[in-house]
Amino acid sequence: MKVKILKGTNQIGGVFTEISSKEAKIIIDFGDDLDGVKRLENIEGLTIGEPAYDGVFITHNHQDHMGRIDDILDGVPVYMSDLSRKIFETVFCFSKNKGKIHRKTINLEEGKTVTIKDMKITPYIVDHSAYNSFMILIEAEGKRILHTGDFRNHGYKGVLLESTLKKIGKIDLLITEGTTLSREQVKSKTETELVDDIVEKTKKYDQVLMLMSTTNIDRVTTMQRVANRTGKTVIHDIVLSNVLQLVTQKIPNALNSKDVGVYLPGSVYIKRDKEEYKKYIEPFQERINETGKLLHGKFIMNIRVSMLKDVERLKDKVLDNCCVVYSMWEGYQKEEIYKKFLDRMMELNIDIYNLHVSGHADYTAFNQVIEIAKPNAVIPMHTENKEKIKDFTDKAVILEDMETYTF
Repeated sequence: MKVKILKGTNQIGGVFTEISSKEAKIIIDFGDDLDGVKRLENIEGLTIGEPAYDGVFITHNHQDHMGRIDDILDGVPVYMSDLSRKIFETVFCFSKNKGKIHRKTINLEEGKTVTIKDMKITPYIVDHSAYNSFMILIEAEGKRILHTGDFRNHGYKGVLLESTLKKIGKIDLLITEGTTLSREQVKSKTETELVDDIVEKTKKYDQVLMLMSTTNIDRVTTMQRVANRTGKTVIHDIVLSNVLQLVTQKIPNALNSKDVGVYLPGSVYIKRDKEEYKKYIEPFQERINETGKLLHGKFIMNIRVSMLKDVERLKDKVLDNCCVVYSMWEGYQKEEIYKKFLDRMMELNIDIYNLHVSGHADYTAFNQVIEIAKPNAVIPMHTENKEKIKDFTDKAVILEDMETYTF
């Protein structure tokens, strides 16, 4: 068996891994760099030339893991969850850049093995800030490789990690994300603890705006729990309202609860008559009409940086005792669009609180995987400090991009 990290041994995001056996060769993830620059433009047999790979497997629908799948040659099959694809396309229909996936994909289902020549590939659900994320088990030549994708154990599904690892059993090689290896070794707060923090900071405000990822369903649950404890109405923007219809009916939403509102941002309102948006707007039209009244009361609402003009309008009309909860990776604040948004909030005298828990593994999660899976070798990737994995295991294999590990 051979493993080559084509990109990702020295960076977070924009990662992809090549795994090959005697008969088969696959790629796991094919994403954009976080800064949007494609540093490794083309790969022979994957994006140019004659197809030389038997499949590409996508662990989850974050742009830095699947953003380049349209670059893949038509002759190379791409496997990803149909649900993950629908979530991605729903969210990015409303984005400035659009994000529709044009190439065909094959549905990847939890626990169902895909057999390609002498290789078996099985996805398992794992806790992450993207709904329906997978870690992937690859079996061939009597060897077992576990690629973690992005994972954690401190979200609402964090308890699944132990049982999933025990189900998988001992492995020969662990390929693990190492996003937090460059950070101080501390235990992450749980989503439940985050609820406590947000309640404490925001209980004195009448309106709370949550700047958060629309695909972070754990954070939507957290938002609902904060609302329950502080006596506020929940309002979802039109994008999140649609995403929730895809993923779960356990969280109150505008179509299963009269207590949840729907906000239609101005940027969407002006396009409401376009055919591509009607299917997203029309099911919620009644709740959109009724939400105007809710905006005059106490509420908590998810927002995105693209809603800056909406916040400005609301500040003129209804936001009289308001704060923003920034609940995302703090690194985004260096980007111009986030900096502009947060600077404007300060100009509007809207208080800002950074309250977030990571979507990535902390040291307890690394220990958990290594102790249960008992790998003979561990390769770190998706990290800016790969050497730190040696703090957790004496089985570390440190690779550079494009370097092959054979076992």
